[in-house]
Amino acid sequence: MSNSPKFKVSLCIGKTNEERIEAFEMYQKAFGAEKTWESVPPDGGDIHIGMDINGFEFLIGPGGKVEKTMENAMCCEFHFDNETDLRNAYDVLIKDSPRYSMEGPFPWAKILGLVIDKFGIAWALYFNE
Repeated sequence: MSNSPKFKVSLCIGKTNEERIEAFEMYQKAFGAEKTWESVPPDGGDIHIGMDINGFEFLIGPGGKVEKTMENAMCCEFHFDNETDLRNAYDVLIKDSPRYSMEGPFPWAKILGLVIDKFGIAWALYFNE
């Protein structure tokens, strides 16, 4: 199979470039995201930021409204093999979050952190020994 097409997740975040830069910095702190590229159109329009989280490619681009419920069309799941790393990511993501909870234990996760971050992105953070 060829290298194309390649699956990528686009996170539509904020009305301003500052919000998208802030979002990248938050994901960098929460998950160790690495910036792979950054682009601004020649007319100085909306910034687009490519980032890698554990080998998975994301695009941060301009977005709309912020959802406040876990019924978003998309929820990003992140499975941790270390409880401390989960709790650190959770603490970063809940800052100014409209909704979050830490739950468990469940058969599939000792700890489950559910967060709608301040940019409206839903995250399910799992830890299981």
